[in-house]
Amino acid sequence: MSSTAILPFPLPALPAVDSAREAGRSAAEALARASDDALLARVADGDRDAFALLYRRYERPVFGVLLRFGGQRALAEEWLQEAFTRVWLAAGSHDAARGAVRPWIFAIALNTARSELARKRHRTKHVSLDEAGLELPDAGAGEPRIAARLDGERRAGALAEAILELPDHLREVVVLRCTRELSFAEIAEVTGCPQGTLKSRFHRATAALKLLVARRSQTRSGASE
Repeated sequence: MSSTAILPFPLPALPAVDSAREAGRSAAEALARASDDALLARVADGDRDAFALLYRRYERPVFGVLLRFGGQRALAEEWLQEAFTRVWLAAGSHDAARGAVRPWIFAIALNTARSELARKRHRTKHVSLDEAGLELPDAGAGEPRIAARLDGERRAGALAEAILELPDHLREVVVLRCTRELSFAEIAEVTGCPQGTLKSRFHRATAALKLLVARRSQTRSGASE
């Protein structure tokens, strides 16, 4: 039996929340305004509606990270199901004193991808930059905008392919940082690495990506001559 059979309903096609009916509209609206901590506490008690709302809050950003990390939509969907199965089962283990719910969920997603990659060692064909929605951080934050130096779709594809060639520990920090969802402090919570180490990895990764993109561009230019 699949581990996702443990979930209270199938993902990602979630059913409508029953409490949205007129009789329970005020309760549903109050639940929708609840904090992540409050929702997760209710999930720990088996609350399906709270889980549905928490899932809807994080489905897109978590899926985006998994898609960028694994490079295939089908793979990302599989990992998303597994990650939220783990959220459902481990909700009672979250300690608010040790960190917020958001990095905790991303940590579960990343650990899911890590374990699946270690088990299967997937090395997949590239996903296009447009499909992955990859955005590198603003120059105003003191970080390079690699995408701004790309000259069209061909180099965008080269960047997406290059990301998949990075060692996992470098790919992780690039993908997590480029979601614009997580700060370096939050990535430190997700990965368990010090911020200084993560920043060093990020700069090493961006330098490696520039070289990989340049090499791919030269190779393709030579092949087209």
